Amino acid sequence: MKLVKAIIATTALLASFSAHAQKNLGLEASPNFRELGGIETTNGKTLKDHLIYRSGSFTSLPEEDKEKLAETGITTVIDFRSDYEIEREPDDIPTSLGAEWINSPIGNIDPKSMQQFMKVLTGPSFSTDQVDSLMIAANKGFVDNITDFKPLFDHLLEKDEVVLFHCSAGKDRTGFASSLILHTLGADWDTIMADYLRSNEAVGKIDHSKLKMYGIPEERAAYMMGVKAPYLEAAWDGIREKYGDVDTMLEEELGIGKKEKKQLRKKYLSKK
Repeated sequence: MKLVKAIIATTALLASFSAHAQKNLGLEASPNFRELGGIETTNGKTLKDHLIYRSGSFTSLPEEDKEKLAETGITTVIDFRSDYEIEREPDDIPTSLGAEWINSPIGNIDPKSMQQFMKVLTGPSFSTDQVDSLMIAANKGFVDNITDFKPLFDHLLEKDEVVLFHCSAGKDRTGFASSLILHTLGADWDTIMADYLRSNEAVGKIDHSKLKMYGIPEERAAYMMGVKAPYLEAAWDGIREKYGDVDTMLEEELGIGKKEKKQLRKKYLSKK
């Protein structure tokens, strides 16, 4: 299990090596930064703008990024990363934002297990099929730590604030959390998956010098830095296997039943 958790952190590590050439999603140093506002639901409504944001980490932000971040009005930052990840790359949130930072780690990622996976990643027999198998196992492993996502849902339900949640790359832990939020608010599966796959737009180019330092072949790292539909499908399949359906899990583990769903939809949805 520790190795599976380390896979998520290692892909995030690789993502932090990208050149971040794409700026269309908002921030140069955190290219997977985006909001959920504008996403449509099956009940004829859309998510309100500028209330829920998702991203990768915010490390060494240039001044231009800090100015853009300050303009969002974000009041709470929920960080899914482990102590080890945060120590490596602490968030560089501008003081002008005045946001509360909350550490809500998903699982427990430790240096030893990350080093173990790096050996697998750099091994001579490594293949893309292995990558897919490992990523599917890692995403299915979110089910074992499902209650770690409860602080996020508690905050969305109880606080009237602008929330940002993130991990390192903003694609695995954050992508799964986003899928649960969108389902709770009434989005269909195609819409949920489209949001998940949008992380592929933010991959950017690989920094060859840093990859060489870690002995990671370019094609392996590039492959791991993206997301695929089967990864998220595996996590949801894991929920169904354990709970029967996603709604049962939401109520039993995250405290989101019919009443809470109604409250969240009233709070975060608007008519088209």
